Amino acid sequence: MKKTTLNYIVDLPLLAQSVIVSVTGLVLMYGSHGASFLGFDCRELLHMHEQIGVLMVAFSLIHVVLHWKWMACTTKNFFTGKSSSSVTSKARLSVKCETANPVEE
Repeated sequence: MKKTTLNYIVDLPLLAQSVIVSVTGLVLMYGSHGASFLGFDCRELLHMHEQIGVLMVAFSLIHVVLHWKWMACTTKNFFTGKSSSSVTSKARLSVKCETANPVEE
């Protein structure tokens, strides 16, 4: 599977989960108790918020695992001062970090 396909499969649901958890959280925080939102009462919204939140944590962990080598490489470059303000140097570092995590296609 291509790296971009795998990232898309993980990141798109993660985005949707983030939106749902944010909206349900805001409704639960600022909505009047006992009222419904899109046909869901507060109890159902809370259950949805919690369950999708747990799912979001799982997808976030998968996301971090998929990008771990890139994150480690970028962090190392940041703290060791290997990063420069020139675009060419940044592009070279980016390529080094991207190649640090080869994915079979």
